Amino acid sequence: MSSKRLIVLVCLLPSLFILAGCLTFGRMGSDSLKGYVFKFVKVPLTMKLDNTPVTIFQSNGKIIKIEEPFSGYGFYAEFNSNAIGDIAKKHGLKKVYFADLEIFSILGIFKYKEVHIYGE
Repeated sequence: MSSKRLIVLVCLLPSLFILAGCLTFGRMGSDSLKGYVFKFVKVPLTMKLDNTPVTIFQSNGKIIKIEEPFSGYGFYAEFNSNAIGDIAKKHGLKKVYFADLEIFSILGIFKYKEVHIYGE
């Protein structure tokens, strides 16, 4: 094995182990999956679905959040509302049966959250 290949192998292997935890793509709780480079998760906001009626009516609300990561002061800007009551009122739902939350994030700087509510 040449010395160039050995150097590349020695540098590449540790970086693969370090970056393996930086990519998240799944359907578990957003606190249990930490994706620092990229994250896409869909989690249920409603945990008890016993005797929940099946419905085809769906509404959603979106939030876009942009954070400033360099100063350490936590400056950010958020647009829109994804409160369940706001979404239901806006789309004319009288009853809400269950809800899901979808989170998309890139480098923790850009975050997109969407709440899906189901009801009638």
